[in-house]
Amino acid sequence: MVARSGDGIVNLRRLLHILLAALLLAPVGSASAEREPVREWFQPESGCEGWYEHMTDEGLIQLVWVIGEGAMLAGEQRAEALGADACSGWQEGFPFGGEDALSPENDPQPELADLTLDVRVSGGEEPTALEIEVVITPIEDLPDSVNLRLLLTVDHPTSGEPDSHFVVQHYQWSSAFHRQANITTEWNETIDASRLASDGVPFTHSDLWRLNVVVLLVDDLDNSIHAAAESPVETPSSVPSTADAAHLYLLGLAILAGLGMIVRAEWKREVCLPKLTGRLARRGQDWTAHVTLVAGRSPVTLKGADAEAPWRVAKQPKERVIKPGESFDVGVRLKVTEQPPPSARTHWSIEVEQLGGWVLDLSLTPEESAAEDSAD
Repeated sequence: MVARSGDGIVNLRRLLHILLAALLLAPVGSASAEREPVREWFQPESGCEGWYEHMTDEGLIQLVWVIGEGAMLAGEQRAEALGADACSGWQEGFPFGGEDALSPENDPQPELADLTLDVRVSGGEEPTALEIEVVITPIEDLPDSVNLRLLLTVDHPTSGEPDSHFVVQHYQWSSAFHRQANITTEWNETIDASRLASDGVPFTHSDLWRLNVVVLLVDDLDNSIHAAAESPVETPSSVPSTADAAHLYLLGLAILAGLGMIVRAEWKREVCLPKLTGRLARRGQDWTAHVTLVAGRSPVTLKGADAEAPWRVAKQPKERVIKPGESFDVGVRLKVTEQPPPSARTHWSIEVEQLGGWVLDLSLTPEESAAEDSAD
């Protein structure tokens, strides 16, 4: 259920005062630029005993490569390049023996480029394609041996692959970007549903939460990783139906006719503010809030997200402008300190043209079915 902060003129003024005070009193901090390490597992279709517990480690970009029978060529090539055996784990291009056996070689190298990743789902009743945009800005000149790798992972694939998280099902390679320092490349790729189906990737609205997109900058000479980014594939499944929208519109007209000019001004705010809906799904030990923002009659800018204890937002969403009448789907990872987890009260900061800054409240109930699926 959506609660809109600032209902009424008095509440709007109070909200603006609270937001201003929060901005003035909030401590200023700096975010760490250190990226998440990339951990790779090489696993036969039959699986590896005792690995499941490692597949839910937080703070990592994880890839499970299938090798041997049923393997994709990219997995075999990666294993050969590293010299990786079946049931071996590698982090940052070097082997490791577990959380207590990490060496300095397993730490991420200094980033040579800034990567930003944006993943969208296109289509109507059923998704038809993944639209991926990668913005690459080298921090220093890159050698020609550094290339872009795009991977799509699936949690619990059903086509004979190991029953695990982060199984690589789709792979692409590209050298088509600028390598000079401070020159930005916008690299775009559209993967249609037929290509995903041929790779064994489930691509329905109910399956999208299982998908994750990873991009890496890898030096093909020594297999070192110099930049990495990941993004879950959000589920655009919470757009209000036409009947619900019509009902709200008629209700607005009734209020408008009954209360006159003051209510008309308030109604204008209602139709300009966006609609916010979503769900809270679990993948392993990670929780992701899948939220759909449907803009009203004014452009909306998503500025940030927050959650009340015992929940907290692990990573802020990317700032995004939504045009009037359009929808935007965002996935935000949440962490919780209580078990079993209670409902999550989330707050979404937005900027609405002509209306200024607002905060939308959204309560999300953890989906038990999602939690059970991830434990299979």
